[in-house]
Amino acid sequence: MTPLGPVAAGERAHLISFFLWMLPITLPILIGTPWIAMRYRRHGGKGKYDPNWAHSVGAEVVIWGGATLTFLIVGWLTWGHVQGEDPYKPTGKDPMHVKVIGSEWKWMFIYPGKVAAVNRLVLPENTPVEFDLTATGAMQSFWIPRLAGQIYAMPGMKTKMNLTTSENPSQTYGFNSQFNGAAFPLNKFEVDVVSQDQFNAFLQEPKHPFAQLEKQFKKTATWSGPELFEPPETGFWDKVAMNPDMLTDGGAAILPDNAPEQKQIDDAIRDELHVSQIQPQGDAQ
Repeated sequence: MTPLGPVAAGERAHLISFFLWMLPITLPILIGTPWIAMRYRRHGGKGKYDPNWAHSVGAEVVIWGGATLTFLIVGWLTWGHVQGEDPYKPTGKDPMHVKVIGSEWKWMFIYPGKVAAVNRLVLPENTPVEFDLTATGAMQSFWIPRLAGQIYAMPGMKTKMNLTTSENPSQTYGFNSQFNGAAFPLNKFEVDVVSQDQFNAFLQEPKHPFAQLEKQFKKTATWSGPELFEPPETGFWDKVAMNPDMLTDGGAAILPDNAPEQKQIDDAIRDELHVSQIQPQGDAQ
């Protein structure tokens, strides 16, 4: 409920307006149901107990007329909001393009011709951005709550999401909101909205070879921290979208329960959730 951009601010306004428009229906039900039950109960009620009462034209008009009017108003508002905030619709002229690949349990961000990053998304302030999204392995749900609503990314498919960043530098996070296995709590990334000068400096930071990223991305289920790499060749993202197995060695990162890598994931999840590991109590005597 604390948006950093105009898209998230619009979504918050929609939630509030929908909530207020639903009150004429929900409040009479929540208040009237116990009131009627108490007032017209068989013994002790102040109203007339009439078990044979079955119909009232006035009550029907109020109940169905109010519900129909609310339905029409909320439907009209929803249509307007959906048209105005189509995630495929650019939020400004010449948006910056970022290509995104979601996987278990990490995110790759490609700034075409400039840099590739894992679990770190850096954007210049007050800038329209268009994300091209795809996934490998399981379906992912790309969501940056304080900037824009979520959108699904599926293997073998492409989709888009547009937003405009905040007017001032800010920090937030994004994550996958689609449950996808053991390391789901770790499936998130940092989002830094920075000044244009800071963004230009980010693009100049030291980078590892992209071949190293491609190799590790296939074999590593989780990522220990954000890293920067050289950008891939032109068309790499489209190749992954058409053939998602090329980044998973043919399958999702599903590990046996007793695998050392799975033990590391379990420990990372405990740290993330601040859950204390149960200490062994020794053999029972």
